[in-house]
Amino acid sequence: MEIYFFLLLVGIIGALLSQDCRLKNIGFYFISICILLLFAMVVFRYDVGADYLSYKDYYNRIHSVSKLTAEDFFVEPGYVILSSLLRSIGAPFEILSLILFSIIVYNLRRTIFYFSDNVPLSIVLYIFLFFLSFNFNLVRHGVMVTFVWKGCFLWLENEKKKAVVSLVVGAMFHVLSLFFLPILLISSKKYPTYIYVCILVLSFFVALHPDTVISLFDALLFSMIGMDNRLFFYLNGGHSGELNETSLTMGMFFNIAIFGASYLLFSDRKKIFLYNILFVGIVFFLLFNSFGAISQRIASTCYMANIFIIPSIVNLVHVNRWRFLCVAIVLLYGILMFSQEIFKDSGNYIPFTTIFLM
Repeated sequence: MEIYFFLLLVGIIGALLSQDCRLKNIGFYFISICILLLFAMVVFRYDVGADYLSYKDYYNRIHSVSKLTAEDFFVEPGYVILSSLLRSIGAPFEILSLILFSIIVYNLRRTIFYFSDNVPLSIVLYIFLFFLSFNFNLVRHGVMVTFVWKGCFLWLENEKKKAVVSLVVGAMFHVLSLFFLPILLISSKKYPTYIYVCILVLSFFVALHPDTVISLFDALLFSMIGMDNRLFFYLNGGHSGELNETSLTMGMFFNIAIFGASYLLFSDRKKIFLYNILFVGIVFFLLFNSFGAISQRIASTCYMANIFIIPSIVNLVHVNRWRFLCVAIVLLYGILMFSQEIFKDSGNYIPFTTIFLM
């Protein structure tokens, strides 16, 4: 447990110091310590994360590349082939964790430097809001998310072919990456206010009447997609009683508030793209609230926009003492979300154990 508190403390110090131009280098030093700590936590953990043991067991049983069978492909092919290649040369499971973490860091580095107006704060926000789930539990999803966001900045840079390739590579780790291909086409335009309001109201109405959505699924989609596929798994949450929270939770209120503020404050192409992606996440979470898995996966990918939008809002505050207050409030929210994730019964984050203690 202490390692999580230390991670929070170092992140807070780094984020605060980096807001002062005189102390920025020291702030980056603390953030570098944070990143090294993340590396150690991801690579050397043992039985941390709900699926750790099952994925490690799968890694130990997978066939070499030349002998792969249909049974090996119970997840997307990118993860399977990478695991098989490493297993073929006798690499331990920790090397796979290292490579996946390195992919995430590489993609994030390019994305954060492109979208963020306050790089240190964006890094710390990623750690507080997404690191635990994307690196300990939803690892394939976490890799996919970074390829999606890499595709986003390539799209905005008019490197559309590379953007599509990035999303396709992301789909090699999680098929939901392909959902964002049409989203890229519609996310660069600022729409009239009434369109956002009407869509949001309709989404809340649908979210509060999940039985209607489930009935529609049973009537139309079930017969079309069948049961023996991953899409059925993602759309079957409602039937299993795994409904998400439909009320205005702190997270939902926060996301709506950030969207509203960014809609009013920003008019440049990057920010429009970011708050449109955030809006897609809010709407998709509400519309598919009856189907826990798919709504959470799509929404969490879109909510990554917060680590870029929030620092941009903070940067609009030019008086130092008020700016530090804004950063402190943002960090407090991050701490609350981080703590909430740690204490999830399904997360299996506590106690934090390492391979050296086994």
